[in-house]
Amino acid sequence: MPPPPPSAPASHHLRLWWRRRGRAGAVGATFAVALLATALLLALSSYASIVFPASSGRRGPALVGLTLVRRASEKGALCLDGSAPGYHLQGGSGSGSRSWLIHLEGGGWCRNLKSCASRQRSMLGSSRYMEGQVEFTGILSDDKSQNPDFYNWNKVKIRYCDGASFSGDVKDELQNGTRFFFRGQRIWEAVMNELVVKGLRNAKQLSGFPNRMLCWWTSHLHSL
Repeated sequence: MPPPPPSAPASHHLRLWWRRRGRAGAVGATFAVALLATALLLALSSYASIVFPASSGRRGPALVGLTLVRRASEKGALCLDGSAPGYHLQGGSGSGSRSWLIHLEGGGWCRNLKSCASRQRSMLGSSRYMEGQVEFTGILSDDKSQNPDFYNWNKVKIRYCDGASFSGDVKDELQNGTRFFFRGQRIWEAVMNELVVKGLRNAKQLSGFPNRMLCWWTSHLHSL
């Protein structure tokens, strides 16, 4: 019986080697794809943590809407340009439901007719340019951790638009051909009278501008 051809074992070993090599290559390719997918997932997670940081569970500042004084023209309570003045009110709760914090917005005086005319085209002289909502932060915040003393009080921000720190009551509206309304005192009284109806009459504590509010409060006690 003749011996088997010498090439048979070689071809047989070659086929076995190729099959093993093919299986190893498939495993290696699978491993490489899995490794690449893992690296991509980690990269995306890292990017997301930077662009979209995890929420701390604390919400942002409260947005409080603007309220315009009712029948402002009848009361003569007008901003520099003749528009109705406004304020932002956030109601109190719990132990602070009968406590009030009133904040008068600042902005300085307009120095002359030119600067006052310029203010008529801004939020410091017209409610037409005021934001519909403002953030209540700092002493006006309703976050107990940030504002432990007043967080649950009734809080008011009175917008400044008269050019003279809520003190004017000039009847002559025409100045060098331009109409101006220096009615800060009337704005103050109109806003405070509205707040009385909205609960200020029942206040046990009042904070903000002590001297001015004390004078107003004392002079209005008989009508409350």
